[in-house]
Amino acid sequence: MAVFHVKKTSVGDDQTSLVFKGKIVEGPISKGMTLEIPVTQEAVIKMEIFNVVQFEKQKDEDKKVGLVVDFRDLPDDMEVIMGLNIADEDLTVIGE
Repeated sequence: MAVFHVKKTSVGDDQTSLVFKGKIVEGPISKGMTLEIPVTQEAVIKMEIFNVVQFEKQKDEDKKVGLVVDFRDLPDDMEVIMGLNIADEDLTVIGE
């Protein structure tokens, strides 16, 4: 299990993905792992990490890593996640 601290969530360039910008707090994180996104106290949406990107020119150390989650086939889920406005939060990432 790994932990990722999300500093900011934004829509990807393709408009069908979300990028969780932040930093890895614990453990290794790679493409294909599962990001657990809490919706309520009891409910969690599990999404596969489509890509892990590095923002080399980002000056804020807390936003150097981006976890990309593809919502191409799940536009309603993307709206729900965007509505949560995930920021300054630790998310759990589990292995493949």
